[in-house]
Amino acid sequence: MASFTNQQLQLIIAQLDQAIFSHDQWYKHILRTLILRIPPEKADIAPESHRHCHFGQWYESSQAFFIRENPAFISLGYAHKKMHISAQNLLQKICDGSLILSIDWDSFDKDIDKMRLAFQNLRHEFAAIEKNRDPLTEAQTRDGMLAEIRDQNALVQREQQNCALVMFDLDHFKQVNDTYGHLAGDLVLVSTVQRIKALLRPYDRIYRYGGEEFIICMPRTTLAQAHIVAERMREAIAEQNIQFNNSRELLRVTASFGVTILTQLRSVEESIDYVDKAMYEAKRAGRNRVVDDVNL
Repeated sequence: MASFTNQQLQLIIAQLDQAIFSHDQWYKHILRTLILRIPPEKADIAPESHRHCHFGQWYESSQAFFIRENPAFISLGYAHKKMHISAQNLLQKICDGSLILSIDWDSFDKDIDKMRLAFQNLRHEFAAIEKNRDPLTEAQTRDGMLAEIRDQNALVQREQQNCALVMFDLDHFKQVNDTYGHLAGDLVLVSTVQRIKALLRPYDRIYRYGGEEFIICMPRTTLAQAHIVAERMREAIAEQNIQFNNSRELLRVTASFGVTILTQLRSVEESIDYVDKAMYEAKRAGRNRVVDDVNL
């Protein structure tokens, strides 16, 4: 999910809204059929009827490709199929001239509720990511950072995993803004985050902590492992040649890194404070380097 661009997230949410609108229209049509006891449409009683409604067609289309592996999306598919089976049972009774029993209606009603809940969970997941995504760099914002790192810290407290924190700050970034303007600074930030993301695993998270300051949460990572990755990040940032406004002059920047791990003896806030101190020690030592937290 963290690999989605802001544009992709907006597209996914718009498609979800359209899909649920199509489902609501189908539901009204089914209710009308049941209340008036009119012959059902063939698609609603056909085998695999969940593939024939507009929602089902969207669900299996290439439009939903971006989220096909998402667990909430998969759960929604199961709930949608089960709901159609219940609907078929009711519609078949119309065809047979049979009475619809309360137990059959209750089953259908329950399946409708489960599908709507599954949809709400999926939409909320993507909406939360969009809400907490920095519109410029597409890193996560600091709004949800503490809660997410606390979740990782809880696993550390139970001795279920290691978790590292990496903080970096672009060196002399103010000079870039003062010399070339804020558009050039924005370009540097976007390029830098793209470089960093290319080195992260799917479950790592990068947060924009300040203007040019970022925090990376790396679950299942020791201090030594995080230091190695931070060195790769530092090199990737320093290797950038950023062309601005078709100028022949290339922008180059470096970054200073601090590294620590979450421990049972510290709160999340304390760990952030210590990784911040390690990062500023990298600044004092000459910048463009990685410094580990020595207070562990």
